[in-house]
Amino acid sequence: MKKMKISKKKTAATAFAVFFLVMAVCTAVSRAAASMVVPTVTTGRVQEGKLNILIRGNGTVETRSEHLLALQRGLRVEKVQPTGSAVKQGDVILQYDKAYLQESIEKKQAEITKLELAVGQAQLTGEPPARVEASEGAARDVQLAEENYSKAWESYSSAERAWNEGTAQQQQILDAEIQAAETEKEAAMQQAQQMESEGKPEEAEKLRQQAEAAAVERKTQAQAVYDGAVQELEAQKTQAETELQNQESARTQSYNAYQSAQEQDAAAAENDQKTAEAGSYSVQSAQVDLDLARKELEKLVQVQNENGEVKAPVDGVLKKSSVTAGNVTDDTSFLMLGCGGYRIKGALTAEDLSKIEQGDEVSVTVSGKGKALKKNVEEVRFGADASFGTAGEKSAQGGGSASGGQNMAGVFYVPLEENEAMYGSEVSYEISRQTESAYQQILPLSAVRKDSDGTFCLVAEQEETILGNEYKAKRVPVTVLEKDGSSAAVNAALDPDDKVIIGSSKVIAPGDKVRLEE
Repeated sequence: MKKMKISKKKTAATAFAVFFLVMAVCTAVSRAAASMVVPTVTTGRVQEGKLNILIRGNGTVETRSEHLLALQRGLRVEKVQPTGSAVKQGDVILQYDKAYLQESIEKKQAEITKLELAVGQAQLTGEPPARVEASEGAARDVQLAEENYSKAWESYSSAERAWNEGTAQQQQILDAEIQAAETEKEAAMQQAQQMESEGKPEEAEKLRQQAEAAAVERKTQAQAVYDGAVQELEAQKTQAETELQNQESARTQSYNAYQSAQEQDAAAAENDQKTAEAGSYSVQSAQVDLDLARKELEKLVQVQNENGEVKAPVDGVLKKSSVTAGNVTDDTSFLMLGCGGYRIKGALTAEDLSKIEQGDEVSVTVSGKGKALKKNVEEVRFGADASFGTAGEKSAQGGGSASGGQNMAGVFYVPLEENEAMYGSEVSYEISRQTESAYQQILPLSAVRKDSDGTFCLVAEQEETILGNEYKAKRVPVTVLEKDGSSAAVNAALDPDDKVIIGSSKVIAPGDKVRLEE
């Protein structure tokens, strides 16, 4: 019985020993597997200090100012100095073809002659033709119609008076004749009555009949005379009235004709005014062309007086030329002289632009010159104030720390003596200095990461598990204040002892397990 208890204890001890042995083996295997799967990271700590600013790039030697020479249009270029040529004041930089110049002068003189004729023709065309106003003749017709109407009115008035007086007179004559006929008849009747009283009835009746017939005859003749005279007077009055109506109609027509003539004269005057204005415009237009041609001729003659030469007005360099030998100049033809001394122009990205300041020391290396030149930045231009379009600036656009022609935000200038480099040559430059102030938190650039949620760094944070202590990558947001070629000044919730991940054997993300490099 006692032996059996001892045997059970030994069996239990053996089982425990086997269990712990298996656990140890599993742990070792697990850690070995983890060492192969979990990324290994290199860590560092946040530091305090200053950044080292270093800007390198290429620049171009250019002139300080420019002098534009506009060329006379319409002339053939015989020869011109190559761009980049250094010239002195008074040097010939372009020669016009003299024969072509003489031909241009002769053509311009012929053009001026034609324009002078055109001005004279326009002056004649603009003068309105001589004309007699229609209203003058119509006014004479009105005056004649008024005179004729006055005569007709006088004739009508005379005829009306004659009618009134003649009819009254004829009525008196008629009345007198009738009265005389009645008187003769009454006397005959009295005589017939006497004869009847004397016993002569037949004779008395005959006398009565004769007296009655004589009275009727006399009255009839008197009435006929009256009617004829009145009819004659009425005919004269009617004729005068008809003539008056005709003259009144003629007078009305003459006034209407006079009004129409006035309207015609007004329209003709307006047309004459328009013709004069149009002629004035034509004269002015032709005169403008003539004046312009004369000025052009003066310029051509001036070029001829200067022997067809274009000379440098100042010492400098021929930076640009829009023409070559054999070209005929136009309104856009020009020569561009660089003058005022030399300087170096370097282009800057937005990042470098924030780091450079006026007065910074620049180390300049000129190709072919052994020793680097020590200069200072004399000017910095930003944005729209920075021009990249002048000659020789293609290389300058590759300056700064962005030598691949990236987006440029500004340029800087460095003074240069003319004997230190040639215009248009490319130089390399380097600007190196520390930031003026120290930063509390500086990380290697490899520690600063960025995704769609912003800028951050990863910290290896320790945590306990059943397999022991492990590390996970923890995301910590950061704000980049400034950076140089290797480090960045940041603002982040980091402790001095935090293990900031600055490198890893694999790509890692926040929350991933990591293993510290041993």
